[in-house]
Amino acid sequence: MKKKQQVDAIIALITILIGIIVLILPLIKTPNIKWLIIIIFSLYAILSIIQFILTKESKDYESISSAISSILVIITSIFVNPSLSAKNLALLIMIWTIFMSLTKLKKADYYHDRRDRMWKYSILNLGLFILTGILSSINLSYGLESQVVILGFFVFVNGILELFEPIIKTLIAHS
Repeated sequence: MKKKQQVDAIIALITILIGIIVLILPLIKTPNIKWLIIIIFSLYAILSIIQFILTKESKDYESISSAISSILVIITSIFVNPSLSAKNLALLIMIWTIFMSLTKLKKADYYHDRRDRMWKYSILNLGLFILTGILSSINLSYGLESQVVILGFFVFVNGILELFEPIIKTLIAHS
């Protein structure tokens, strides 16, 4: 496994862990959804910046775009209070999903331009990511505990989707 795949896999595993922690939060205590959004996207932005710093020699700018998307959602969540309505929370998730989808589409285009077979996986990953974002946003109209669980599910599934790419690249390299 190359260094980039190792870093990508570790970051994805940390994202999965964050998703699991958010899924468990309603059992312990119901958090303030605004602060939870800020913490989740701050952690995601920090992890993306670390990922970019550790893998900048691979010239993959997906992680810095992810960090910028997360920072934009953090700024938006400061001005739009997501704890006031489920629509605002859904709007924040959809804004992040749109920005991340554009980033993932750019990566798929990169693979397609290089005639790399990974572009097919990238498009499948993009479709699953968009589907998860839409389903998560639609189901945010329930109570606070449900919102936290759906948010945790969204982060958890995003981590799983991010984990598949380094695994597939490693398997292709060893075949």
